[in-house]
Amino acid sequence: MPTQPVFLPKRPPLRRINSISTFYLLDYRTRQAELGLDYGPPRAQLSDAKFVFQDGKWQGESGLSHRPPLLQLFSSHDREQSCKVMKKENKALLEENNYLKLQLELLMDMLTETTARLHMNILELKITFN
Repeated sequence: MPTQPVFLPKRPPLRRINSISTFYLLDYRTRQAELGLDYGPPRAQLSDAKFVFQDGKWQGESGLSHRPPLLQLFSSHDREQSCKVMKKENKALLEENNYLKLQLELLMDMLTETTARLHMNILELKITFN
């Protein structure tokens, strides 16, 4: 009986170990100093007003501002109007949400009832054919 040649591929050459960067071993402050990763605090500009995020709050770039940035851009009358509009929209959305929850509950009850009827019909069919 003739034997077929056995498949024996050549072994690939060994991989060389590349030097691995050790920057991941450094703590945050050392990496900042070594790599120059100090970006400073986040800044934003809305209209003509410039703001800086410091100590967990947005402050005017001059640091004198104690009001939140968006409140500085609008007059008190505009804020009251927008607040009323938002409250009205919020109320309408809550009512719609409640209506949709009620519809969902009704549909789930209908599905449960239909599923129960289906199972009862299947059981009746099994009983009549056995």
